Amino acid sequence: MPRNKAHLLLVDDDKRILSLLSAYLSKNEFLISSARNSTEAKCLLDYFEFDLLVIDIMMPGESGLDLLKSIRKQKSVPAIFLSAKGESKDKISGLEIGADDYLSKPFEPEELFLRIKNLLDLFENLKNKKIKISFGEFTFDTSNFKLQKNDRLIYLTEGENNLLVKLINKRNDIVLREELADQEFDETELRKVDVQVTRLRQKIETNAKQPQFIKTIRGKGYKLICNEI
Repeated sequence: MPRNKAHLLLVDDDKRILSLLSAYLSKNEFLISSARNSTEAKCLLDYFEFDLLVIDIMMPGESGLDLLKSIRKQKSVPAIFLSAKGESKDKISGLEIGADDYLSKPFEPEELFLRIKNLLDLFENLKNKKIKISFGEFTFDTSNFKLQKNDRLIYLTEGENNLLVKLINKRNDIVLREELADQEFDETELRKVDVQVTRLRQKIETNAKQPQFIKTIRGKGYKLICNEI
C-alpha cells in the first residue's frame, strides 16, 4: 500500500452503514469521505482525487451502476461495488461497467478492508513495474498504465489495466483463466475474466471476433501476442 494514507470515497444511502464503515476504515489508516447519493458523490469527485471508490448499487435516484458508468468516462480509479444482490448477472453487470470487485451484503467490515488493501497493493505494485510493450500500433507502459495507439491515448478501466498487465507478464505464453481471476476460481469469477477480455478486445482489436493480439486458447485461457520495446 502507498506510504501516504489512501483516500477512499464511500457511497451508500444507508447512514448506519456509512457511519460504521467510515469509523472502521478510519481506524485502519485510511482517509474517508462519504456520500449518501450520486449527486453528493459527484460533487466530492469534482474537488478531490480518490484512490479507491466503494459504491452501493441500489440507491434512490441514480444507481451505483449509473454513477460508476459516468465516472469511468473521466476517471480511472479502482472501484468496489456493494449490493444486497448476489446473483451472478449482477456481478457481471458491475464488471462490464468497470468495477474491480464486488461484495454482497451483509458482510464483515474486515472483509471489505482486506479487499480494499489488496486492490491498492496490486495497483501500486503494478505501477512500479516499468515495462513498455508494443503490439501492432499500440504501446502499453506499466509504470503509468497508459495505452496509446500511435500518439492517441486509449482509456482503460482499472480492471482492464489489471488484466492487460497479467497478460503482459506472460506475454506470448498461455495465461490460464484461473490465473486471471481475482478471487476464488468458481465459474462466476471465470466468467468475469471472459467479460473483461471481451471489453479489452473491443478497444485494441480491429475485429474483436477475430482477435489479432489477445488469442483464445480453447479449454485453457488466453495469450497476448506482443513485443517488448
